[in-house]
Amino acid sequence: MSLLIDTAELAGLAAEGVLYGAFLCLFFVCGYDLVDRRKRLNAPLNFPMVLAAVLLITLATARFIVDCTNIFVAFIHHDPREARLAYLQDVTQPLFTTKHCIYITTLLVGDSFVNYRCWIVWGKNLWVVLPSIILSFVSTASGSYTMWAYSFLPHQTIRSEADWLTVLFSLSLVANALATSLLAYRIWSVDRETHSALQVSEDPQSRLSPIVRIILESGLINAAYLFVFVMTLEFGSQALEIMSEMAVPLTGIIFSIVILRVGHQRHSDSFYSAHQPLTSLAWARTKRTELSVAPDASHPSTVTVVDESNGGPLDAVCCEESTVPTVEDDDIARSEANAI
Repeated sequence: MSLLIDTAELAGLAAEGVLYGAFLCLFFVCGYDLVDRRKRLNAPLNFPMVLAAVLLITLATARFIVDCTNIFVAFIHHDPREARLAYLQDVTQPLFTTKHCIYITTLLVGDSFVNYRCWIVWGKNLWVVLPSIILSFVSTASGSYTMWAYSFLPHQTIRSEADWLTVLFSLSLVANALATSLLAYRIWSVDRETHSALQVSEDPQSRLSPIVRIILESGLINAAYLFVFVMTLEFGSQALEIMSEMAVPLTGIIFSIVILRVGHQRHSDSFYSAHQPLTSLAWARTKRTELSVAPDASHPSTVTVVDESNGGPLDAVCCEESTVPTVEDDDIARSEANAI
């Protein structure tokens, strides 16, 4: 027996309720984390992230209210089941248009959030993010046309504008994947150049590695969801309504996780834009420069750092004698205690 739309709507509302509750908790955690980051690092509040979080929770709340209202109207005011099915499949209903307009807006907010972060990380270079920005707005335009066609063109069904819906989700998928890939590459390249410049071995548990991983994971989750959405649309299954109702809070959860992970890092996004690729001259000087540590005879606690490429001292640091107990001190103290 094939899945009917009223069953799909009920199942989608149940899943949406669970995801909305999780997103609501994450929203408050993100708010606390952003404020705590401001106090901890003495950094200004990241208003674009705050705006994105507020917009996403507002859209998710509005979508949940509209979906609940739609279900109540269908099951209370439309009986028998044939009338209920006809109501839920009527694309000219205001509630149908409203809930899908909310989803299209959520896709735009999510894409804009990724594009903004990519723009910051690449030193506010508009040309880097321009393709993904264009794809995002074309995707939104195709979704807006679809909603207009459902409302004003005659003899419309969910399948009648399937091609435009495919364009909507496919372009959003490409835009999000492109911006996420550029963002991950920039952070990875800064990590690699920093290790090379400092001449340290690569640490698989580097501080930047979790950032790259969570960005890629978030992009893949969103891309995988959009891919499943497009496949469901192509097969014409009523499970499309389940996917649609889960989409808005799920998008909020994905980007809330990104905000949380970025908020727990030491550096903001602008840190990566300040680290431009090293020139060949800088690399050559790094290789020619060797640092040696020489004790000062007159001051045993003074360490002089010498740049052998120029033949002169770079810096002199006077250090107090260490008062931190060593392992040998601990062993001696332990032996005395046993003797007593």
